[in-house]
Amino acid sequence: MNCRHATRLLSEAQERQLSRRERFGLSFHVMICGACRRFQKQLRLLRQLLSQASPKTLAAVYASDVRLSDSRRQNIKTLLREASHAE
Repeated sequence: MNCRHATRLLSEAQERQLSRRERFGLSFHVMICGACRRFQKQLRLLRQLLSQASPKTLAAVYASDVRLSDSRRQNIKTLLREASHAE
């Protein structure tokens, strides 16, 4: 399993139950991959923070027009590409 597949499964696990095979492969990958382990922790933290936020706060966040700058977006894409090639 590569990082791209692992991060997709980590995200999907927020919405659906993964199959036993997916969970096993993902668990093994996360055990050996620090980047995916960090991503998993970040997802857990986001989920926890969102569960504690008030409906009014969430509505304000979703209503705001928050966007990354083009340069920041490009930096993130570059980092993700480099991380996927590093495995």
